[in-house]
Amino acid sequence: MKRKIILSLLSCLLLFFVGCNSKQNKTLNDVEKIHPALQMLPVPSGLGVNIHFYEGNKKDQSMLKEAGVGIVRMDVSWIGIEKSKGQYDFSRHDKLINDLEELGIRLLFIIDYGNPLYDDGFAPHTKEGRNAYTQFCSALAERYSGKGIIWELWNEPNSDKFWTPTVDINNYMAFCQAVVPAIRNKDRNACIIAPATSAFDMKFMESCFEKGLLDLVDGVSVHPYRNPESSPESTFDEYYLLSLLIDQYKPEGKVIPMLSGEWGYNTKDLSRKLQGKYLSRQWLANMSYNIPISIWYDWHDDGQDPKEGEHNFGTVTWDYKEKPSYVAMKTLIEQFKGYQTIGRISLGSIDDYMLLLQKNDKIKLALWSSSNIHSISFGNDVQILQGINYLGKSISNINNEKIEIGDEPIYLDIKKPFPSWLKMIGKMNDLTSDEVESIVQSLLKNNEQNEFANDILEYLNGDQPQQLHAAIYSLLMLARKVNTDDALKIYYLVLDIREDVLSSKQALNEIAKIGAEESMGKVAPKMNDSNLMKEASLYYLNIAYKMVIEGKYEDAEYLLMDAIKFSPPRYAVDRLLDKMKRDNKDIDTNTFKKMAQSAGFINNWKVIGPFSNSNNNNELTEYISVKEIDLSKPIKYDKSVFNWKNLELDGAFPVIPLAELYGRKEAAAY
Repeated sequence: MKRKIILSLLSCLLLFFVGCNSKQNKTLNDVEKIHPALQMLPVPSGLGVNIHFYEGNKKDQSMLKEAGVGIVRMDVSWIGIEKSKGQYDFSRHDKLINDLEELGIRLLFIIDYGNPLYDDGFAPHTKEGRNAYTQFCSALAERYSGKGIIWELWNEPNSDKFWTPTVDINNYMAFCQAVVPAIRNKDRNACIIAPATSAFDMKFMESCFEKGLLDLVDGVSVHPYRNPESSPESTFDEYYLLSLLIDQYKPEGKVIPMLSGEWGYNTKDLSRKLQGKYLSRQWLANMSYNIPISIWYDWHDDGQDPKEGEHNFGTVTWDYKEKPSYVAMKTLIEQFKGYQTIGRISLGSIDDYMLLLQKNDKIKLALWSSSNIHSISFGNDVQILQGINYLGKSISNINNEKIEIGDEPIYLDIKKPFPSWLKMIGKMNDLTSDEVESIVQSLLKNNEQNEFANDILEYLNGDQPQQLHAAIYSLLMLARKVNTDDALKIYYLVLDIREDVLSSKQALNEIAKIGAEESMGKVAPKMNDSNLMKEASLYYLNIAYKMVIEGKYEDAEYLLMDAIKFSPPRYAVDRLLDKMKRDNKDIDTNTFKKMAQSAGFINNWKVIGPFSNSNNNNELTEYISVKEIDLSKPIKYDKSVFNWKNLELDGAFPVIPLAELYGRKEAAAY
């Protein structure tokens, strides 16, 4: 009976799309449009660490080789090469490149920082400074042409710590526009990435995209740092929002991957054990999101002060003792060396992760969870040859029917014969364009002649959870390889399978990227689903942005009002409002208040402060007796008198600006 419902739905979708125009085409050849250095290569080609040496001692080299890392990231700072105008000394860099070639390790070189010979040592901002930088980059590319180096344009130019003296997007883009042609002129196959922002600075990146950065580069690098309470998997929403921006601004037909260019957790803020778990999960999570390069910061502790964060990011200590993160890195690479990432397969819960990897006729699984330890089952058709944890310890008495997963990744070797659902997933990457078209048309036209399509339908209607998830995964993969109209039909089908929240989220994200107004009828009901409302609201905001571009401001405002209630990412709202403002279509204050209130924000406050932090213990100090507050009376504390102030906030996100009110200092306020 269930199968009849599915087939009936597909038939209805065919009628719905009569006359609907295709807005884009997706093909099996998308991977061929990605620069070879940025494709999803087998482990460990894209997994590596940030280093801080050119002529590393034997200990660095031997431990890097033992760990098996596939790539390192290092600065190629201008100041260290050009010490007299027009004279370049590449000797230290030659040594590093030769050493890495002997070790079989790839190199990501950061072209960065000023030179006292030009522009007072600041980031280039004059014609002379940019011309000199261009000549330097030309010499650099000519010397190392054909070495397979990935060139990164600066390090964190959105920070005035690195783009000195102050962040300037126009100057940064002028630098990029000057040096990229110089590099490509000397090395036509050069791989160039940017902008290497500190955190997901969407505003900075979008400004760069608007000014043509994506015409210049092969990949977008970002440094996804976050506080230690936020696990590596918390990046997924930000990766998705960044991918939306890339899709909007990239040249037609160009495929631009995202890279995790620098990111780590230090053992000042969390335990060494948790750092080890996070390194494994960071790499695995990135691989599951098709991030081709993941650079862990840092290879080696930069000092010995346990209270200094910068001294504690390493996988090895100052005196080269292994941390759990080093063992975790080594274990992951040993387990999956030569394996190609297939993808993340749902386990039914959004908090559970299963990454499938394949090497010839071998299959391995990486399993973990961002929730508490619990058991999952694969049933009888999966036979586990062996299992180890993220530190390389064997898991004894592992049972197919009861596999415990938690925040420590485990790695499983799957024994032949593989179950049919694993075979189905394994075949996805080998399908030709004609085979994909045949499968999809068989599904959409209710034609039972295609065996692969029949297997998908059988699994969708069966009672085996992992077969269901494999079938949905296959549908999502097929949708990414066909034209937009057919893709939407498949995404709609996935949306109606309630047993798999993860896949519904993925389908909604793809629908939002396509941005067809015809999808509104399928997306709107998901606004009331607590598991999917954020993804649905992003679709609304994407449609609203397109409406603003078309001048449909009232329609866009209506969608914004509807979406903001459902906790969309703040930047998705801010960029829409900014676009309207640039078009001189401001939203009035009362409308903003309604937006804020519908999203759960408070507009009107009473504030008092700032109370000094002289004892460096303000969070535990009671400046006011909260049981006896009278908002009409001043407060006396430490010989000073403080008065309550009325604070009325505007905007869609009315957050109290304490730093603006009282200054950027250690203090307390109510």
